[in-house]
Amino acid sequence: MEDFQHVGYSKEVIEFVAVVKEFCDFVETVPQMRRKDFVQRLQKFIPLIYLKGALLPESDVEEEGLTEDFVTEEQYNFLYSEVHRLLGEYDEYLEVFDDNMQYSETPIVHSIAEKVCDIYQDLKNFISSFRCGIPEVIGEALWQLNNNFELYWGKACTEVLRAVHYVVFQVKDDEI
Repeated sequence: MEDFQHVGYSKEVIEFVAVVKEFCDFVETVPQMRRKDFVQRLQKFIPLIYLKGALLPESDVEEEGLTEDFVTEEQYNFLYSEVHRLLGEYDEYLEVFDDNMQYSETPIVHSIAEKVCDIYQDLKNFISSFRCGIPEVIGEALWQLNNNFELYWGKACTEVLRAVHYVVFQVKDDEI
């Protein structure tokens, strides 16, 4: 009973897990999706994931090395190629907030497919660790997730949302 008082079972984490599970299932069904449906759903998922991620409680790590990566390189590459194929000409966008921009005389190009798969990878690894039900593992996974939110996947959400917003209104005119 004491384990359910753990930060990993807080209301914010449980709500986050529910949204993330839906997002991961959504990304995994990309091979069967139409472009228009994909970008319209992505437009709704990304801000929700960001919001739920921003509301996560902090977690301390009692012991490191308890979590593992569940998303393999092969899975990542498969999903990336499917999202890239689906988005086609709409996959790439210019990014002005890239740190490398200060050293570049040419625009920096990013990929929606890559950002979506990077977000997916962090979130899938988290919920896979969460499913084990061991409070120490959940605590470390939450700690990693919060760090990655600050350093990467939170930024990726904000970047990709702007690009997806543009694509949603381009695709609706291009596809039936």
